[in-house]
Amino acid sequence: MRKTLSVAICVIVSLVLAALATRYVHPHWILATLHSLQLHLAVGCVAAILVALVLHRDFLVYAVLMASLLIAGHTIYMSRDFVVTMTQADAGAPSFRLLSFNILSNNFDNRDAITKAILASGADVVTIMEALPLLDRLTELSSIYPYRIGCGIMIDDCDQLMLSKTPLENPVVRTLSDIFDNRFILAQVRLAGQTINVGGIHTTKPYFDSFHTLELMRAALTLNDRQGPLVLSGDFNASSLAPNMRSFLRWTDLRTAPYEPATWPIRARQFGVPIDHVYVRAPLKIKSLTQLPKPLGSNHYGLLAEISITGASPGRP
Repeated sequence: MRKTLSVAICVIVSLVLAALATRYVHPHWILATLHSLQLHLAVGCVAAILVALVLHRDFLVYAVLMASLLIAGHTIYMSRDFVVTMTQADAGAPSFRLLSFNILSNNFDNRDAITKAILASGADVVTIMEALPLLDRLTELSSIYPYRIGCGIMIDDCDQLMLSKTPLENPVVRTLSDIFDNRFILAQVRLAGQTINVGGIHTTKPYFDSFHTLELMRAALTLNDRQGPLVLSGDFNASSLAPNMRSFLRWTDLRTAPYEPATWPIRARQFGVPIDHVYVRAPLKIKSLTQLPKPLGSNHYGLLAEISITGASPGRP
C-alpha cells in the first residue's frame, strides 16, 4: 500500500513537472496559469516527493525529487533575472510614490474606504483598475489629485484611471485587444525636476487564447516609443515568471523590485501570487514595494511603491 501511494504521488508530480517544463520547449497559453504559479507548484512538488520518499524509497522517487529540485532551483534563479537593486550611491536620490490598485468594478460598498486610502497614501501618481466605484468620488479625490485620465477624460467609461498631483502631459490611451477597451494609459509627469513616463495597464487573463501575449506586445511597442525614465504599474493577471511576461520585460528593459509582494488571491495573503506589478526603467529604481494592509473589498491587494530617480540630483526641487 505504501509503495502504491508513493508511485501515485510520483506520477502526479511528474505530470505537473512535465507541464511546467513546456516553457523550455514551446510555452502555450493553455498552460500560462501554471507557468505563473511555477514557484508554488515547484515547491509543492518537492514537498510531495519528500512524502513519497518517506513512504517508499526507490530510484524513481529519487529521480523525480531531483527533477523537482532542478525546476524549483531554476525558478528561484529566474525570479532574479530582472531585479534591480538600490546601491549605496542611490541613497540620496529623490523619490516619488506610486499607488496601484485593482479595486474591483462592483466594489461599491467600500468606495469610501478606498477613497480615504488613496488620499492618505501620499502617492504622487495613482493608477486604478476597474475604477467604476470611484465615479462619484472624483470630486473628493481631485482635492489632492486635480489631474486625471479616465472616467470622462480621454476615456468615456470609468474603468482604467490615472490620478496625479501634477499635470499629466503627452497622454496616450490604447486599446490593447478586442477583449476590453482603453486599458492602457501612458503619460508624463514632472517630478524632482525630471520628466517621468508613467503608465497604467490592465491585461486580460492569460488563458483567453493568445490575447494576453498580443496585449503585452502592443503595450511594449507604445512604451518603446517613449524615451527616458519609465514606471509601469497595473494588473497583469500573470506573475513575472510567465514566459510572455519575461519576454515583455526584455522587450521594454523594465525591471522589478527585489521582492514582489503577493496580490492575489487575497485569502492567501503573503503566500499568494504577485500578478499586480510595478516595473521601472532606468534610471528609476524601486526603493520599496509593499502590499496595502487591507484589500478593502477587492479581490486583489493594492501596491504602494517608493521609486528613486537615481539619475537626478538630490538638490533639485
